[in-house]
Amino acid sequence: MKPIYRLPGALRLFPPFVGRELREQYAGSVLGVLWSVLQPVLLILLYWWVFATVMQIRFPANSALADTPFIVFLLSTLLPWFAFQDSLSRATGAILNRRDMVRKVHFPAQVFPLAAAAAAFMVHSGCYLLFLVAFALWHGGLPVSAWGAVIVLLGFQFAVTAGLGLLLASFTVYLRDIQQVLSLLLAVIFYTAPILYPLSQVPAEFHSLIHFNPFTIFAEAYHGAVLAGVWPEPAVLAGLMLFAIGSLVAGVYAFRRLEPGFADVL
Repeated sequence: MKPIYRLPGALRLFPPFVGRELREQYAGSVLGVLWSVLQPVLLILLYWWVFATVMQIRFPANSALADTPFIVFLLSTLLPWFAFQDSLSRATGAILNRRDMVRKVHFPAQVFPLAAAAAAFMVHSGCYLLFLVAFALWHGGLPVSAWGAVIVLLGFQFAVTAGLGLLLASFTVYLRDIQQVLSLLLAVIFYTAPILYPLSQVPAEFHSLIHFNPFTIFAEAYHGAVLAGVWPEPAVLAGLMLFAIGSLVAGVYAFRRLEPGFADVL
């Protein structure tokens, strides 16, 4: 049967499946949804101890970050990274995890990776907004421009994640190694983006490599919005918009082309 791509039907299915993803993510565990908070908190404390205490990373005295606590610098980009990493990983395996439904039920299967991405993104974005509220209270306020920039950046980031999630989810049905490759690739992206360290401390000869990282543009934009209260440059916003649109177009196109064979392969 020809796949169904009716937007109203997909939109009606989307909220229930997001709720289902949230319920099933930690079903049966004692702490339940608290694990979605405890795991990032433990990683944050580990990174903070390693980079601020052991390696003693310090910002240049004459830089705009000179008086910024390292934990604030860290959280300003690490929490959005958690949202990207978890959302993309869950979206990539979503079709495989719902293989029984994909084989037996005829409805828009793209709901599965999109709902998986949205559920993870909601949890981490919620934690990020709580951090921003706490930071605003501690700092004596946060400019309206900073809130607006963060919302726009999160929107672009989710669009990129959703597009890449659809793309990888459709490919993973035919090539299961993609999930393992993605884990390695995410680790490379994480350590080569200015998330755990400021770009100013990267040797000049490696700047081109750092800027080749697709998450670098997001990291620097989050730093500017939260720590300096400034909007990204128009060229940066235009680049992020093109990245988001390109990801969505590629993801939807690949999913539509490959979905008819899902049932046969699964």
